[in-house]
Amino acid sequence: MPVTGPTHETAFIAAFVVPEKRERYEEFLGKPKRRHEILGRFNHFFDFIPARCRQVERDSAEALASILRSHGAKDIGYVIGGDNDGETLPLNDAIHNSLGSPCGAVVSCVPGKLALLLQEFPPGDVFLLEA
Repeated sequence: MPVTGPTHETAFIAAFVVPEKRERYEEFLGKPKRRHEILGRFNHFFDFIPARCRQVERDSAEALASILRSHGAKDIGYVIGGDNDGETLPLNDAIHNSLGSPCGAVVSCVPGKLALLLQEFPPGDVFLLEA
């Protein structure tokens, strides 16, 4: 059975967002009229636990997917933010579309264990999030 979007989002918040921001993330991501306020933070702000984040080179979707697969990702990713917000896509497509989006996005691969943060381009920093 596929993992649902809310499961990915709840696990993502619990594993990677700094404790003092978790309640706000949960509240706002769950409200369609407020969701954009949290998604906009992916562009420039870094509300994530530094010990669980490692910056990686901004590269092709295939190269980034390869990194994720080497850390346990399967062939799908759930997108939080960007042009495909709330969609489950093939991993390469999720990353490719997020790289091309003018907004920051997270591609969640293993709920609460593995994700990729792609900040707004430029500067377009990319972080591997792993718990």
